Amino acid sequence: MKNLYLLLVVLCLSLGANAQFLNWGIKGGVNYNENGDLRTINAGNPISLSSNQEVGYHVGILSEIKLPLFLYIRPELVYTHTQSSYELDEDKGTLKLDKLELPVLVGFRVFKIGRFFFGPNFSYIMNTKLSVPESVEGVSNISSDDFLVSGQVGLGLNFGKLGADIRWETGFSDSEASFIRDNTDLDFALVDTSHSQFILSFYYKFK
Repeated sequence: MKNLYLLLVVLCLSLGANAQFLNWGIKGGVNYNENGDLRTINAGNPISLSSNQEVGYHVGILSEIKLPLFLYIRPELVYTHTQSSYELDEDKGTLKLDKLELPVLVGFRVFKIGRFFFGPNFSYIMNTKLSVPESVEGVSNISSDDFLVSGQVGLGLNFGKLGADIRWETGFSDSEASFIRDNTDLDFALVDTSHSQFILSFYYKFK
């Protein structure tokens, strides 16, 4: 899967370097993210906690390959940091993910400034961290799924070289990370890292 991901990145960058019918630029914005449940598996009273939505961010590059009939393909290469939190009584833990993402979107231009788009997003998780409250011993990540596939759909506005869009994303593949308390050999928690999120982006096109 990692080799496939790298091949897709190289292909998109090659298209961007050679195509005369292509716009490219930079982007950034915020993510309003929610992951799945956190479950303890070895405590005296096992618990399951639903995640709360938290704000993250993303930065990256984009390209836009123009097609006939107001259509376009938009590959992007984006670094994304997301967070979601879990609360039990007065304690709060936070799951943080750092991802390298490759959305490949098909879009429709509407009246020159409007956009509607959808498509898959391929994500490689570079780092997974569960921050826990002081009442719990530190934990370490022992395993996690690295490669995720999700889908995005959204609307956007484009004013010359400037633009903005809002999109909704949901995971297609099941994914999970497991953690242990430091200095033990027993699993402490399993976290469902499949996600849903709203993404607000702003971008600038150089061409």
